[in-house]
Amino acid sequence: MRFMDFQFPPINYLYLVAGLMACALGTFSLNQAHTRSGKLWVAVMASFVIWTFGELIANVGTTQAWQLGFQRLVYVGVISATTTWFFFAISFAGFDRWLCGRLLLVFMVVPASSITLVMTLDQHQLLYTSAVLVERNGFVLLDLEYGIGFWLHLFSAHLFTLGGSLLLLNTSMKQPQVYRIQSLLIAVAALIPVVPNMMYVAGIELAGGFDPTSLFFVISAILVTIATHQYHFLSLTPVARDRVFDHINIAVVVANEQHQISDVNPAFVDMTGESLSRVGGQPVVDVLQKYFTGVDASVVDSGWQGRMTTLSGNRHYDVSIMPILGNSHKRMGYLILFNDVTQVQRALDEISRLAGDADSDRDDI
Repeated sequence: MRFMDFQFPPINYLYLVAGLMACALGTFSLNQAHTRSGKLWVAVMASFVIWTFGELIANVGTTQAWQLGFQRLVYVGVISATTTWFFFAISFAGFDRWLCGRLLLVFMVVPASSITLVMTLDQHQLLYTSAVLVERNGFVLLDLEYGIGFWLHLFSAHLFTLGGSLLLLNTSMKQPQVYRIQSLLIAVAALIPVVPNMMYVAGIELAGGFDPTSLFFVISAILVTIATHQYHFLSLTPVARDRVFDHINIAVVVANEQHQISDVNPAFVDMTGESLSRVGGQPVVDVLQKYFTGVDASVVDSGWQGRMTTLSGNRHYDVSIMPILGNSHKRMGYLILFNDVTQVQRALDEISRLAGDADSDRDDI
């Protein structure tokens, strides 16, 4: 569809759908963004919105000034998306210390330089050495010759994307299966747009001469949504498991807001003989009832604290069940701690027995 000095190529419908989906997914992710990595992911989705709507608006115009002018908006979205993606991966992998001080300034050199080149593209030929309008399939679009600044930007964008994916892959290999799946989903999602972008830059037409790269983020966003919704990807960062759960000497269970087990530490495995692969996803109460007496469904929601005895009667544990709260005190899940007090209980039982014997002796006298 084309009229007067404006046009609406069919690919714009896809940009519109992709942009609206990004808005929806960003809003959905905002509800789970209780961690720094979660907030960075929301920033990724916001950048995606800028990118897709920038492409849509740029394609509407039929003049060189219009299309070249709105390329600035497109590049702001692209640069922001790849940079915040890299920062998101760094944070999720547990290297937040990289995102401060001089190292952060180093990371920002190329993105800041790219933004500067984009904002001043009509004053130099570092980004484009040539930009002319051509007509293809009845629509007007830019035919670009790229300068050294563009290749620097492209290298940086792909480096950030691939670097972030490798960080997540490395992190996923160190996690139990429930976290490994979500990390792999995010890593695959990040790689999906790379190939079509390379093909577009190489001059291989996938969408009638228009750049389809941002559209492939729709598939990426769907994968991220699966990871976010099913595994609460943005709520609980798995790196905390390595630093705390693996080294604490009391049994720990983490459950989501549906009371399903999402993580356990080695002390819990030693206590029950059950690994995460066997109890992951199971209701907490069902698992507790397999090992302890007097457990009912109310103990989780009530933030119960007390002593539990194993079904065999030979072990005793002080148990604390407490909610995990995020921003605005929204409940994200539950933390359950098992402290073995068997020796203490045996000592108390022995004291009670001796006290009973002493009372019996006095009664005899």
